[in-house]
Amino acid sequence: MGSTTALPASLLTHVALPVRDLDATLAFYAKYTTLEVIHRRTDPETHMSTAWLANAGDKTSADNEIGVQAARFVIVLMSGALPKQITGDIEEHYGFLTSIAHFGLSCETRDDIDRIAAMAEEDGCLLLGPMYRNEVVGYICLVTDPDGNNIEFSVEQVLG
Repeated sequence: MGSTTALPASLLTHVALPVRDLDATLAFYAKYTTLEVIHRRTDPETHMSTAWLANAGDKTSADNEIGVQAARFVIVLMSGALPKQITGDIEEHYGFLTSIAHFGLSCETRDDIDRIAAMAEEDGCLLLGPMYRNEVVGYICLVTDPDGNNIEFSVEQVLG
């Protein structure tokens, strides 16, 4: 029998990825996307540096009471050695979005996808495409970031 207790409400707010070089990763996302850095800091206790990337339209406030730009959803990029006093025996790994795991970013036209794919091919980071898959997936290409994470750029996709 199932529980009769209702689950608390949940809202997807972020995905966090460890990166080797925060500046290099931010340069990659600045070159390939229109995501904006809305927050950047180095934690004084752990010495890890983080940056939050968001869609311009997802921003929900200027700076809040603690001086942090907010958004409905962000990609958190974290750089630096894991703080063992907090993380314990958790091991560092990079490139979590591998195989066919990926972030999906919507573009406006097939020309946008072709331009991104050509740029990525020149940079040596085009993984797949460009290609039309079907009416649900649309026209896509997959590009790999400096840590081996995959980003799918799409147009004509149901989610875009």
